[in-house]
Amino acid sequence: MKNRPPADVDKEQIRCQIKQRRQAMSSGEVRDYSLQICQKLLQLEPLREARVIMGYMSIGHEVDISLMLEHFTRPERTLLLPRVEGRHIQAAPFTTLDALRKSAYGILEPVGTAWDPQQIDAVLVPGLAFDYQGYRIGYGKGYYDQFLPRLRKNAFLCGICYEFQVIPFCDPHQQDYPVDWIVTERSELMINEAYF
Repeated sequence: MKNRPPADVDKEQIRCQIKQRRQAMSSGEVRDYSLQICQKLLQLEPLREARVIMGYMSIGHEVDISLMLEHFTRPERTLLLPRVEGRHIQAAPFTTLDALRKSAYGILEPVGTAWDPQQIDAVLVPGLAFDYQGYRIGYGKGYYDQFLPRLRKNAFLCGICYEFQVIPFCDPHQQDYPVDWIVTERSELMINEAYF
């Protein structure tokens, strides 16, 4: 973790503020911003080259990347989605929407055999907030913080959020894992120069 100046960051307050602001978005804003973000993602070279990609199914007013599911389920690619098992998430293949089941959190999840995280080329990472160093604030369960370190070191991690979800500082802990890139409807933040 990079050295940072100390900051008094109230993560619960940030979670609450971001959730409220996101929930206040209209369905038209969610659709339009999600489309803009998807168009940018489809142009990212690390995603274009990836053969095994882990995405997610949005809930509430999260960025909806379902518009790209068809693109990532072509014969030469495998799309994985997260599934909660106990206190961890695993990645299993997406085949069709009909093959998904709703979790206890209300999120659609795949039911197939979990994949080895070392085989994943790229992960699209949702979050409530991301900072300029690529660290994120999630929902507080720590699922991604436990999952991301299991990937191979050159796996591409792309944070996805709306512009208002990018904040100066997330006050990361030692176990927190930064993303390489952040895409919003208005900008792209390069965190890891290896992907420039």
